[in-house]
Amino acid sequence: MDKTPAKMGLINTVFSWSLQDVLNKNLYKSKVKKIPAKFNSTTAYLESFKLPLIEETQADLLSSLTTESMALSLEILSVTHSKGHSPKNLTYDLIGTKVSEKNKGTYQPAPGDLIVLTGIRPKCTADLNMSEDSYLIASITWVDHENPHIFSILSSKPLMDEENMKMLGNIKATRFVVFLTNMITNVRIWKALNTDPDPNGKTMNLIKNVLLKSPADEENCTRCLHGRSCGTSPSYSRSIVESFGLNDSQEAAVLTSIGNYSCHHRNTVRLLWGPPGTGKTKTIGVLLFALLGMKCRIVTCAPTNIAVLQVASQLMSLVTKSTEFETYRLGDIVLFGNKERMKIDGNDDLLDIFVDSRISNLSNHANELSKRVDVLSKCFSPLDGWCWEF
Repeated sequence: MDKTPAKMGLINTVFSWSLQDVLNKNLYKSKVKKIPAKFNSTTAYLESFKLPLIEETQADLLSSLTTESMALSLEILSVTHSKGHSPKNLTYDLIGTKVSEKNKGTYQPAPGDLIVLTGIRPKCTADLNMSEDSYLIASITWVDHENPHIFSILSSKPLMDEENMKMLGNIKATRFVVFLTNMITNVRIWKALNTDPDPNGKTMNLIKNVLLKSPADEENCTRCLHGRSCGTSPSYSRSIVESFGLNDSQEAAVLTSIGNYSCHHRNTVRLLWGPPGTGKTKTIGVLLFALLGMKCRIVTCAPTNIAVLQVASQLMSLVTKSTEFETYRLGDIVLFGNKERMKIDGNDDLLDIFVDSRISNLSNHANELSKRVDVLSKCFSPLDGWCWEF
């Protein structure tokens, strides 16, 4: 069996890491290569992103272990075998303490969460290194929505004596679950990278549009620039972009994307890639700001609510700080997503553009308008309208 990370699968690769592996900043430094500008095939294209995704997942775990997220823990009261449990499928049903007014800071399990089971409530990373079984990693596969303290996990190691159905002696002290990170997005990306797409399907056609360039794609399309559907000249867009102090590659990405938006006959799919911290969110925010000023209609999507929130926050920051703020109507910006997961209740700027808030405000205005119409209709009644006073 091939034990390379790209062949093992993402969850199995994470399960194979020891605590020392997770804390090793250079674990994949020599294995991850720079993603090339050209690819020989679609398979090579998909393969080139697997190790970078694994490296990013390891970096997320390292960050979790060295930040305050370890403060999120839950005491476990019961552990039993799940239905379908086997030596090769280490699934368990857990019952933890309920969240109450007294323990509001208690961790609330969610599907896709990566957790550590340990015998103590850790205060620092060193507490997870006290013994061989202080770091036992697992993934949450199911949560009871009505009773979120009841959930199922897939464990990297056995928690129970498979013959006697008793907790193993060296793990019997395991009484706490500690949250690390959520794996849903990374697992979705991994599945996409490992899915064999239909050669004639839309997914493959999109990939080919990115990979296969024609000579016309490298040329400026003056015909489309003059016949664009958006308002505002390219020179105006350039002046906006240059005012934000982007570096050369970021500025080029924004200006190229604006130019591509105006083209209707050549390949307009572009990939903007960069390691964490290289300013991708800022670059996208500036691009959206420029397109907003050009009165273009844009849909911005992301695999998680948090990612959408970050882009929306970046755009709103640029809009509110702009000297031309009056020319940009906030009514032209609408934010969609899971309000509970986005946690935007304390962010007034984002609440102003959140779709649920918009609907609520419109409903309140409609009710108020209805009341006024009702009063006015009585005032103008031909029989008794004269009786009404204000």
